[in-house]
This record gives sequence, C-alpha cells and structure tokens, in this order.
Amino acid sequence: MAASLRRVCCAGVVASALLPLGSSTSIRAQGAARVTPTAGSVRGTALGASGNPLEGVQLRLSFGSLTLSPHAESDETGAFRFDGVTATPVWLHARRLGFRPESLLVDLTPGGATQVSVRLERAVVELSTVRVVGRRDVGGPMAGFYQRMSLGNGRYFTGTEIDRRNPSRLTDLMRGVPGMRIETRGMQNVMRIRGARCSPLIWLDGQALTAAEVDIDSWDPRSFDGIEVYSGPAGVPVEFQRNSRISSSCGTIILWSRMAEPREARRRKGEPTPAARIATLLEEGKAFIPADVDAPATPDSSNLVRPVYPDSLFEAAIGGSVIAEVVVDARGEPIMNTFSAVTTTHRAFVEPVRRAIREQRFTPAVRNGSVVQQVLQLPFEFVPDSTARRRR
Repeated sequence: MAASLRRVCCAGVVASALLPLGSSTSIRAQGAARVTPTAGSVRGTALGASGNPLEGVQLRLSFGSLTLSPHAESDETGAFRFDGVTATPVWLHARRLGFRPESLLVDLTPGGATQVSVRLERAVVELSTVRVVGRRDVGGPMAGFYQRMSLGNGRYFTGTEIDRRNPSRLTDLMRGVPGMRIETRGMQNVMRIRGARCSPLIWLDGQALTAAEVDIDSWDPRSFDGIEVYSGPAGVPVEFQRNSRISSSCGTIILWSRMAEPREARRRKGEPTPAARIATLLEEGKAFIPADVDAPATPDSSNLVRPVYPDSLFEAAIGGSVIAEVVVDARGEPIMNTFSAVTTTHRAFVEPVRRAIREQRFTPAVRNGSVVQQVLQLPFEFVPDSTARRRR
C-alpha cells in the first residue's frame, strides 16, 4: 500500500540541519498513535529538489515523544531503510548539511514495507560552479593526446575504449586499424602498415624506442590510457617525427601509460561514512560550516584543478553535475576520508571530481584570527562542447 504522507513545514534556522540527529528535539506526532502487533519497515529515497539522489542524509523516526533508533543514512543512490518498526504513524525526519531539514508523517503497513520519498532543498549559497567544458581543461601528457584526437588525423584508443574491448594482447587491439597487418614470426607478432617492410616507430610516454623491433605484446593493454596510430609520415605530429636515419615512414604508434592513482579505500564494516565523520567533527567543534567562520575556505584560484570529462559520457554528449563535499584542513588540504558526492546526475562524474579535489589546494578558513577546518560543498558542471567533439 502507498504510504500516507503529510509534509511538515520546516521552520527554524538553517543551522539546525547541520547538527547531528541525536542532538535534535523530537517532534511530537499529531493525532492518535497506535502500536501494531506486526512489525513493518520503512524504505525510501532521499532526493534533492531536482530529483537527483542525495547521499549522506541523516534520518530518524519518532513515535509520539520518543525517538526510535537506530538512525539511518542514505547511500549513494539516496536509498535508506528502517526495519522492525511497530508503531504507526511515525514521523520521518531528514537532515543534511547544506539542506533544509524535512519531516514527513508516515502511516505504516503492518508486516509490510512502506515506501516513502523525501525531498530536501538547498539552504546555503554555494561557491561558484567549476565548469568542465569538453576536453579544453585536460592537463598533463594527455592534453596533447585529446587535442590531436580532436583533429582526427590518426586512429586513437582511449583508456575507456581499451577497457571496453578488453583485448588480451595489444596486437589484438591493432587488428582493427585500417591497413594494419599482423604477422607471426617465431614466438612474436610483428606489425606492418600498408605493405611497409619495416616496423612502425614506437613511442612510449614521449620517448622513441629505436634499439630494435618492439614486441608490443610484452605490455598489458590495460596499462595504457591512450594509444595513437599513424599509418605513414603524413599526419604524424611534428614532435613525433624523427630524422632521416630513424623515420616514421613505416608508421608510428604512440603509447601513453596509465598513471597509477590512489583509489577510494573500501569502507570497512562499522567504519563511519564521510557524512558521519563530518557530523562528528562539527559536534566536537573540530570543523565548522561557512556561516561559523570569519573568512571561508576557498579553492586556490591561481591553480584551479578541473576534472577530466569521462570518455564514455563525453562520447555520448551527456552533460551533468556533481555537488562534492569535503573538509578542508588548516593547511588548505582536503581530508579525503570526508569526501563524498552529495548528489550527482551520473556516478561516472564522481571519480574525476574526487581526483581533482585530491590535487586541489585551498585557502583555509579563518575563525577568530586562527585558521580552522571547514566543510566545503563544491559544485561541478560538465558541459559537452560540440566544437571539441572527437572525430575518427
């Protein structure tokens, strides 16, 4: 049965949304409450005003003047649940840093699951949105790769495409390149392009490998973030052309290694979530919200790190957004075990944002003349740029 819900006006100061749930005052349910002989459950989704899931929303139930426990927290899909609820109706209270608190009156289905949806509205003025437009903001060695790929003079394989194809050997990946011929000589596969008698010139991370014919099958295909293939000297970027003794006349293959990057550590059972860590820091006075500091923390605008647009979403021209949350310490560095995506239109945007925030440095917050830790919520917007679309 559908839940019967009555929305409660969220009066009160915005700061109340920032306190741990245990410190709030229970709201007494209006009307007659009753105890059912068969326990039921409340299952639901926490959403933002735009309908996107909210992660890290703190939820609790109250029955009359009693606060029921344990509390719940919404996951990355916005989902939450309470089991073993024997009272009805109950109040469902939802709070999230940066959002207005919300309460709903829920009539439970005895012995069954009652589905609910709770929406929270933003309650703070956020920092300027970091816009990621196409591939314009890619930095490092891969900046040139994506720039050349946009010109379409060769054949390009991104790390995402390599992962999707999942070749066992690099020569398996190369078989689909027009004009490429793979020959087996002894225990080694060799490549020849458009009838050439010599092997293509191989570059690895900007260095030409010229000592002998390279066995590219000695590398794991998944160890590369980008591969460029040029059939002959025409179209080869000038920085990858060699002298007459070592030329690119037989074709050129440029390999870009995948840089090892720290991944998000899996949270162990019973370990606090990022939102719970932040709630504890706020409760203990070890971190503050923007309204409680004299000068809020801000990203270092002289060295703003922008996320890389995910290949799969860029190819499909899918735009989107992320609101990221993290605590910035007194040195201006992000505390990554407090990082979470409060909300996002697509989960593939989250990891690039995480990497960017990890590299970003901030001007720390100041409170009463001292630098302090502060919670930041940073908005990111991904905009597919038609002028930067890649051509094959």
